[in-house]
Amino acid sequence: MKTTIFALAIAIATAAGAQTVTVHEKDGNTTYNTELVDSITFDEENQMPSALPFTTQMTIDAHWCALGTSITYLNDYDKQGRFEKGYMDRTLDQLHFTKMTNKGISGGCIQSAVNQVIMADYYTIEHGINDWGQFTPVGTFDDYLNKNNNGSFAYWYRMVIDRIFSVNPKAKVVLCTPRKAYGFSGYLPSNCMGDLNGIYLADYVNIIRQIAEYEGFPLADFYAECGGQRDLARMSMDTALHPNDEGYQMMANVLIPALKKVLIKP
Repeated sequence: MKTTIFALAIAIATAAGAQTVTVHEKDGNTTYNTELVDSITFDEENQMPSALPFTTQMTIDAHWCALGTSITYLNDYDKQGRFEKGYMDRTLDQLHFTKMTNKGISGGCIQSAVNQVIMADYYTIEHGINDWGQFTPVGTFDDYLNKNNNGSFAYWYRMVIDRIFSVNPKAKVVLCTPRKAYGFSGYLPSNCMGDLNGIYLADYVNIIRQIAEYEGFPLADFYAECGGQRDLARMSMDTALHPNDEGYQMMANVLIPALKKVLIKP
């Protein structure tokens, strides 16, 4: 039976582009390097179990720096035990970076990320929700393009990007739109599509999407793919800003394919 499990696991991992695959069995776990496999033989087909006890995991010998808000910060610093895993840990379950640094700032706006940039190989940026809650002027794509120092979200996003590439000119970057949210004791509108002082969360989202398109960065579109007004409360620890396990899993499901687009094989 061991041969059957090994063969099927390797086939799936190779198809997905994984560098290693871990086979979980009753007597322990074994990790194989898929690049060393030049042929696969299936044995004992008539003994194939209906559900195989294995998972695949890509190992990346690199450093991931996650910039963001409390939604990022809580991955490592939830003091109340309100969830099992944040979106980064859930991403690491499949994309095993050998080092990950959490640079989320509770209550942080995009401006706060500038001084959080450290030397790393891969960067993700999860910002926008607090800029909405704290009325950061959105600005325009021209503010990003021309570095117009007007205190806008677009300007400070350019400062973060420039800081990343000043630290590592070969950096790989994935941008994340903010997850929809509402309420949180009046911090946000009662409707995730509502406005604060005439500003909509979608205004920040559109700037991020423009930046990603212009720079050629993959986009993890949490805004579009991680819930809406009807289900945000169910997928949040509160009403309705910080994700719970279901909400964090949805974020990981969106981030993983975006990160895969920039992964470099050693």
